[in-house]
Amino acid sequence: MDKSLTTVLPSCTIAAGETSTLASCTEMSCSRSTQLIYTINATFNAAATLGLVVYFFTSVDNSTYDSIAWDSWNVENVRQVGYSGADLSWMFGETVTAQAGGTGVVTNWTLDSGTWAGDDAAGNIHLSSLTGTWTNGQTLSGGTSGCAATQSTVTTANAHTSTYYPTTPTPMYIKARVHNLDTTQSITLCSLGAVAQTI
Repeated sequence: MDKSLTTVLPSCTIAAGETSTLASCTEMSCSRSTQLIYTINATFNAAATLGLVVYFFTSVDNSTYDSIAWDSWNVENVRQVGYSGADLSWMFGETVTAQAGGTGVVTNWTLDSGTWAGDDAAGNIHLSSLTGTWTNGQTLSGGTSGCAATQSTVTTANAHTSTYYPTTPTPMYIKARVHNLDTTQSITLCSLGAVAQTI
């Protein structure tokens, strides 16, 4: 079996509220594929609050594509906030509340220095559904873990990678469009690739 990577959408900027065109997308021919996986890379602006959606369109002849999307894939906006002096490990899916009034849901974190046991753990928390105000030097509180830490950086843009695994029968040809849900900020370095395993 052969596995090959196709760049479906080359690295580009998608302006606020805009959508890439079907014409700018390379089609995936799935006639001999037994598995198809898409991966998107995108950098969300630090001020953006919404993510993106990838819409998949199908064709039987690679000429006329359906007017309505066959499937879609929602990718949340994930940004990062630095922390220091943390006393307990963060938990996946917990809500972190900032003293200044912001909230966010933990999708991942790094431990770059210190230890939880030593009450000096430091790194970055990756957060989705970010709302409100986040201010350096103020307290961050984990809603489930009980972690207490100090915010050590401003909210920053995050280079985000997500993978999509279609689970339904694969059409003959697929093209994609990427839609920026945020109407105030651009997405940069946005690219979409696909790996097809063929027999």
